[in-house]
Amino acid sequence: MATPSEQIEQAELLLDQLEQVQDQLNAMQQAMARSHRLTTLGTIAAIIAHEFNNILTPVVSYAQLAQRRPDDHDMLRKAVDKAYAGATKAAQICSSLLGFTSEENGENRADVAQVVQDTFHCLARDPSKDGIALSLDLPDDLHAAISPVALQQVVLNLVLNARRAMRGAGGSLSISARPVSDRIELIVADTGPGIAPDLLPDIFKPFVTQSPPRPADAPPEADGQAKGTGLGLTICHDLVTRHGGTIDVASQPGRGAAFTITLPRAEDAS
Repeated sequence: MATPSEQIEQAELLLDQLEQVQDQLNAMQQAMARSHRLTTLGTIAAIIAHEFNNILTPVVSYAQLAQRRPDDHDMLRKAVDKAYAGATKAAQICSSLLGFTSEENGENRADVAQVVQDTFHCLARDPSKDGIALSLDLPDDLHAAISPVALQQVVLNLVLNARRAMRGAGGSLSISARPVSDRIELIVADTGPGIAPDLLPDIFKPFVTQSPPRPADAPPEADGQAKGTGLGLTICHDLVTRHGGTIDVASQPGRGAAFTITLPRAEDAS
């Protein structure tokens, strides 16, 4: 039988081993989140390429007209205005993409309204082009205790899921936030087909996914948004809970889905 001192040594050894396992688990979770960010970026790459083409087409057209009519000052002004507007929008998209792919720098304070705005800049495509009406209710100066990169990853995944669910049929997407005591409540809701009841209890578990119903004559997906990997919501859940928050979903077949995220409020900046 082990002596008391030997039992203490064994307990300390076991604790050290548990800490090592926990460190390895944390490292794996962070690596999975980084990998999924890159996967998400690949998902929206075709969307962004299409939108960049839409940005560049009028820039090139007006530049060609200005070249042909060098004495037409009105045309030169229009060409410059188109180039400036296109470059500004492209710069916003690139800035949001760089922010999305960057590593977390230890910042634990996210401006909720700014993160949502960056999310749609990153996505590039206006939801109305897919028949989706967007409604935002995001107060200014509402800060959550989570890194901006992590919150953007969560919001972008929920927006992509909603877009995938409503693509072809259209609908509405609403994002709202409000302070609730010492926490922030963020709701992302859509009017898509909803989540199948048998999947709902396990929706945040790995590899649980469903394909949204599509009309028989609907064209094939052109932007890589076919059936998902089943990891997006799992990583959303991990990112939110790791920052002391919760994420829940309510859904009824044919009546859409609403994801409710609660996060601690960030302390006021000094």
